[in-house]
Amino acid sequence: MAKGMRIFLSIIICFFIYIPSSFSQSSSDSTVNESTHRYDPESLVKRLSYENFKHIKMMTAAIINYGGGEETIDKLIDGYAEASALYFQNKYEESADNFLKNEKEIFELSKKIVKKYNEDSEKLLNDSIKSSIKKEIKEALKGDSNNETSVKYLNGARFAVQRGNDIYYRYKDANFASPKELISAIYYYRRAKENIFLLNEYGLNEKAKKEFSEKYKKDIEDNKNKVYKSMVKQN
Repeated sequence: MAKGMRIFLSIIICFFIYIPSSFSQSSSDSTVNESTHRYDPESLVKRLSYENFKHIKMMTAAIINYGGGEETIDKLIDGYAEASALYFQNKYEESADNFLKNEKEIFELSKKIVKKYNEDSEKLLNDSIKSSIKKEIKEALKGDSNNETSVKYLNGARFAVQRGNDIYYRYKDANFASPKELISAIYYYRRAKENIFLLNEYGLNEKAKKEFSEKYKKDIEDNKNKVYKSMVKQN
């Protein structure tokens, strides 16, 4: 996998640096059809060669952890390589079409992955809110004051989930757009999980902390934008 990514990077370096102002707008207005060729296909290729690579790189951990594993990454790289090969054969229009197809594949995959983040984050937040309410009621019955630390983490998680949801629900039914916004939704959902993990770390005893960390070890690694490596027994 690492070797494949190095080869992938070497292809990127071969392209000219993308500067054209005519394509500085979001690719959410792009469509895979003949109207693409009203623009300069070569400039379009230069833009997407940079953006598609960046988006694949930013999503690598999320894709491997929640979106189909390394096989899915390899499929995206294959599509990118095909578009690149056409460019180097001076088949600019075909290359542009393939880069747009590659971008659409990244976008569709990002929708599926963000749906998973949405579901997991909302469940974690809901469970944490209920647990905190139960705890605060018991403490209040004893005459204890509310826990400001819990409120801080819950508010942080709630805010992050709301920001992630704003993006997810805006794009979940879209046919085609830049993956950029959905990738930012992943960032917010990860921050929501981070706040919930900090909340549980603060409120649990050592045994419970260990059990919680074991249950959510993949999520904890993913929050660091790292690929989770399960402990598989080697024969």
